[in-house]
Amino acid sequence: MAGVILAGFYGCSFLLGGELGAIVQAGLETVPFAILAILAYLAVAQKSLRWMAVAWLYGLVALIAFLAFNSSFLAVLVNPVLRPGMIPEFIEGGLINLVFICAGLGLSVLAGSLGFLPAFRQGLSRRLPIDPLNFVHTIALVTVLILSLLPFMPLIFLGEPPLLVVATGFADSGETFVDRDNAGLLRDQVYRLAWLIPSVIFAVGYGIRRNLWQALARLGLVRPSLRQIIIGVGLATLLVVVVTGLDLLLGWLWEQTGWARTDGQAFGLIVDFALTPIGAVVLGVTAGLGEELAIRGVLQPRMGIILSNLLFTSLHALQYNWDGLIVVFFIGLFFGFIRRRSNTTVCAIIHGFYDFIIILAVVLEMPGFEF
Repeated sequence: MAGVILAGFYGCSFLLGGELGAIVQAGLETVPFAILAILAYLAVAQKSLRWMAVAWLYGLVALIAFLAFNSSFLAVLVNPVLRPGMIPEFIEGGLINLVFICAGLGLSVLAGSLGFLPAFRQGLSRRLPIDPLNFVHTIALVTVLILSLLPFMPLIFLGEPPLLVVATGFADSGETFVDRDNAGLLRDQVYRLAWLIPSVIFAVGYGIRRNLWQALARLGLVRPSLRQIIIGVGLATLLVVVVTGLDLLLGWLWEQTGWARTDGQAFGLIVDFALTPIGAVVLGVTAGLGEELAIRGVLQPRMGIILSNLLFTSLHALQYNWDGLIVVFFIGLFFGFIRRRSNTTVCAIIHGFYDFIIILAVVLEMPGFEF
């Protein structure tokens, strides 16, 4: 049944085309994980469904591993713009790097699968608020472990984030990186958030273990008070100052060591669609609320601050080099401690205003703010 639902999503997105197709396709990033959570919850009472949940998990892992491999494949080509009939030409050492990346992806899956071992879960339960005998927690743990490792593999073996390499290659060839205009890409952010909100509600057991209010409480999603909003805006501003200082420090350190930094110009190609005042608002709301609901709302109460933040960082590994990932990890730790002391809503306010300030500063070409 779950496979039929996902196949239906793919089919509808291609058949509908246009804006309706884009709306449906936006759900492909979050709905499969909601289905995984639902299968896991149902399997608690119906143990015959456990094999289905595990199969669905590894199907998702295979898809994500393929996406990581595909971006790496394009990154090691002399020209990433492939057309029908073209024979791929690899850069020097590109093919061997692909072999290492494949091995790394496989090892990531094996390492994350240790979460299925009872003794392994028992040991982690001394550090994490998980029940080692709970099947839902087991599926969540294995998913987080694998996805915390997979996205790092291309960066480790390529030495640079593949998406930035591919974006630069497309720009150098005079081609567009995505087949959608800037307004459409902004709308896609809204569509993804619209799918993510119900997905995370179902992911914490709505309709099976919890009612709506219990699900929202589990997510830490509350109506913010005026005081929380003011505090959130203030902390976001402070975070901008601290992160700017951290970025300058890392820049100096990387310059002294000769390590490769995140290519700001290439990163700008990826986020160019949002570099307007409206884009700053849209990305602030969608990224702030969406990422906080998924990481600090769904995962942190079970996976703890460090492990959930490792996943948060890994999700940026295809587009940031190590200097950028250190900043992301620091920001994630900050949000993690805010979540522990308050709720996900406050995290989303801080995260949203932080992104808004950064993007608006870039748009206004303020000194010290550029990609």
